[in-house]
Amino acid sequence: LGGRPGQAHSALAAAGETAEDPGLLAELAQLRGRFALNSGDAAEALRIFLAAADRAPDRLELLADAAEAAANVGDNDATVRIGRRAEALSEPPPPGSADAFTRDVLAGAGALQGGDPERGVPLLRRALAAVPDDTGEAATLLWAAAAASLLGEGDAAAAYGARAGEVARVSGMAGTLPVVLENAATAERMNSRFALSVALSTEGLALAREAGISNSAAAHLANLAVCAAVRGEEDACHTHARQALAIAIPHRLGLRVGVASYALGVLDLGLGRFAQAHERLTALADAGPGAGAPVVVWGSVADRVEAAVAAGDEAAARAAVAFLERWSAHAASGRSRALLARCRALVAEDDTAVSLLYEALGHLAADSGAAYDQARTALLLGERLRRARRVGEARGHLRQAMEVFQRLAAEPWERRARGELRAAGESADRPAPDALAALTPQELRIARLVAQGASNREVAAQLFLSPRTVEYHLYKVYPKLGISSRAELARLLLQ
Repeated sequence: LGGRPGQAHSALAAAGETAEDPGLLAELAQLRGRFALNSGDAAEALRIFLAAADRAPDRLELLADAAEAAANVGDNDATVRIGRRAEALSEPPPPGSADAFTRDVLAGAGALQGGDPERGVPLLRRALAAVPDDTGEAATLLWAAAAASLLGEGDAAAAYGARAGEVARVSGMAGTLPVVLENAATAERMNSRFALSVALSTEGLALAREAGISNSAAAHLANLAVCAAVRGEEDACHTHARQALAIAIPHRLGLRVGVASYALGVLDLGLGRFAQAHERLTALADAGPGAGAPVVVWGSVADRVEAAVAAGDEAAARAAVAFLERWSAHAASGRSRALLARCRALVAEDDTAVSLLYEALGHLAADSGAAYDQARTALLLGERLRRARRVGEARGHLRQAMEVFQRLAAEPWERRARGELRAAGESADRPAPDALAALTPQELRIARLVAQGASNREVAAQLFLSPRTVEYHLYKVYPKLGISSRAELARLLLQ
């Protein structure tokens, strides 16, 4: 937990030389599994956890670790088996306890991915209902994020992931923070805060490399690849994806292989290489364990539908929409409903498509974290309206999309929206750049914490820096933003 894996390995080896107690042996096996999951073969970690659970069948934490490993591998069958074992514990945990929450998540995930939503969905809903609003447990928030994601509610998953990052940052455990920052960075990306996602993954990558947690490094590299893809940064996307795959493939991290592959597909889609995007995203959806993960397949479906339509493969697009209808059948969030409406619109006739796209925008209207999804939907709506010769109606949506893409630094999408707007007969000059885009990832992290009220010393402790370094970065931040005080910084970031 302190970020000293070499010392931990030595202590673990010494402990194993004399251990005889079955409970202690199970705990040592669990630690060996954690090392494998952090820095080695994730499939081997899964094997270690399951073998330890065989020897200590009532230790729920072994099954939880096994479920985490199975998710990283992308092994759906293992997730189903683990869920059944969690549900069949000889001594069920008391209702309302932390163990009851974990068992509901594991059993619900296993049932849902095993094709039994009538059993799985209520268990996951019960687990989420048991999460206290003020919980200070990062692990609880991460499991809640996993449950929400399995229900197809990406917005709720992102909220839990972001809170987990905030909780973990004050823990001071350097060996834990990189892993939690994986989820926090993904959450900020899902909430359209790409600059902050890059900042968190940049920090997480540095911490993971320093602590020797190579599998966490792969996760951060894959997330950086997706952010670069959205921004159209082709060289950075390919570099990050290649580095992520260099770790993820030999370590059998199917989840990270899937995210890195998804990044390359999104890059092709944004740059208008529709046939290549269709090929990449279809291969991702068809991949088995070790090359993808169910949550990545679901998370990429809107891009897959759009790529298939643009590539002229209507059958593949309709199949992807049908998959999304099955996956999100039990989702209740506005973002999940908007995603389904948008995908249905892509395979519908013009009049129906326009209605569905308006419906999607309605679901997203009150979602402050859905700016990217709103802009993608507005762009599709503007394109449909222009094609239907409703040019005046199209302009407002195209202008909105262009301005949001510009603010998010999503250059390929901004360029596409600007071209559509010009074709609709309106001048599309480039808006003024977002002031925050001038900050480096480190400066943005510091500015955000200061804006939340942290002192320089508190920022230094949370970012593992010296107070002098924090002061130096703030000295550069203020003139970049045209401000001179912490109060002004707070107002700017709030806007």
